[in-house]
Amino acid sequence: MDTQKELNSILTIASREFKDYIKSRRFILVGVLYAVMALAIIGITLMSYNYSKSMGMAGDFKPVQVLGMMDILNIILVLLAIILTADTISAEKKDRTIYQLLSKPVERSTVIMGKFLGCLGVIIFFFVSSSIIAYAITVVFTGIYPSPGDLMGALEVIAFMAILFAVYVALGILISTVTKNPLISILAGIIVWIALFFSNTIGNMIGSLSLMDEGMIVFGDSFSQYPLFAKAMVWIDPISHDIVSPLLSGGVDKVGMPLWANTVFLLAYTGIILFAAIELFNRQDV
Repeated sequence: MDTQKELNSILTIASREFKDYIKSRRFILVGVLYAVMALAIIGITLMSYNYSKSMGMAGDFKPVQVLGMMDILNIILVLLAIILTADTISAEKKDRTIYQLLSKPVERSTVIMGKFLGCLGVIIFFFVSSSIIAYAITVVFTGIYPSPGDLMGALEVIAFMAILFAVYVALGILISTVTKNPLISILAGIIVWIALFFSNTIGNMIGSLSLMDEGMIVFGDSFSQYPLFAKAMVWIDPISHDIVSPLLSGGVDKVGMPLWANTVFLLAYTGIILFAAIELFNRQDV
């Protein structure tokens, strides 16, 4: 299959996947849940602004700060990314529609990439639409309009979050290739999310305890002093590379890496997971 035909096939599968999710009850349920949480964050941001204003300290407030507040929801959104995608292939295995798809002249890698892009599009749609609404509401209620620099910062946040979500969507796709039951796929996705969260938490605990045992007093970022295995336990959790807060506050690093290195790490992470998913899917007698 030539490159143009393969690209067209990927986009066709991605489009179908996106449309199917947009029309599903699961999308509506998750969308309502996320919207409620986002509105709560917007409310907290506006309350914080009003308090700062009453204290005469609102001069430094920028509407883009609401995206920093919404960063709190990202740990929930990445879980939703896994749950939404974990059964994208296993459900077709159960319904046996996968045979109809594979009977067409398409490579299995094309199927994986198409489903990956379609599912990623759904998650990005969640995030971008809620971010735009949150940003607009904050601007209207505070009367503070963003500068071109603020808008560029907002675009950087959205672009980075798309990269972060890509890792979790790829994880969902990988899980879906090795399972045949949609319910098992979703449960496995939740277990993976929990395991990554605890790896991050335990890695930070071990790192902090090692510094205490050595009697070290570290001013500023203590992560650079962690043992390598503790760092690895933190790094393996994609959410630990979330650089939204440093981006908005002018920080220069996160988990011992420059901001650009976190982005490269996540891109490589996604690529490795997708490669594994494609290889496993190619070897399966579906």
